Amino acid sequence: MKFKKLTALFLCLAFLLVSFASALAAQGETALQLALVRNFGYGGFTKIQGDFTLKINDPPTDLREVSFFVDDELLAVDSSSPFQAKFHTADFLPGEHRLTAQGVLESGGFVSSNAITKTFLTSGDAWSETSGIVIPLLVGTGVLTLLGLGLPLLMSRRKEFVFGQYGAAGGAVCPRCGLPFSRPALAPNLAVGKLVRCPHCGKVSVLARASAQQLEEAERKYSDTQGTATMRAKAEDRKKELEDSRFEG
Repeated sequence: MKFKKLTALFLCLAFLLVSFASALAAQGETALQLALVRNFGYGGFTKIQGDFTLKINDPPTDLREVSFFVDDELLAVDSSSPFQAKFHTADFLPGEHRLTAQGVLESGGFVSSNAITKTFLTSGDAWSETSGIVIPLLVGTGVLTLLGLGLPLLMSRRKEFVFGQYGAAGGAVCPRCGLPFSRPALAPNLAVGKLVRCPHCGKVSVLARASAQQLEEAERKYSDTQGTATMRAKAEDRKKELEDSRFEG
């Protein structure tokens, strides 16, 4: 007798659990998924300002109409898909507001949505929020850009050119003077090449790593240029010596 009572109690509990689970599943299927879409304006994590739309994502097939609310105030009623309602934050007092929706099914039953809580800002507050994020970001980006461009360009103002010594970043050939030089390893990489400055003529260019053949040809030109410069210097020195000899003895 006792066993029969326990069995009956167990079956009753099982029936209640199944019924409760079915009710939760049915509620989960028919619950409205309320979403907030920004049309124009400021949209932070919890703070918004501007023009927005409340909409129902994946509405149930038997949904007949939806009422949208800001706090307890009716915003709009939409009886056609897509179920949505537009609003502007300036139409409400600044501060925290609770956004919800309630739907009516074809059967006459009601179904509620999730709640979205946002703080409505004035345009001035929204600008302060935006400038507090954007201005430091722009300043930081500008500083990094100047460092990325300036340091390699200053470092490329060097030193005497040595044949065959081009470093880890390889060599390049200047498109203006045609002479070879080393590409600084820290120069900004702009996908098609590095932003570099020719130490011979000062031209700033975006240049890829030159091939061995291109560098050899440029080195020959460099040798010819240096030889010509040396000959000119010697000629100038000789001319000066002749001019100075006129005033001697």
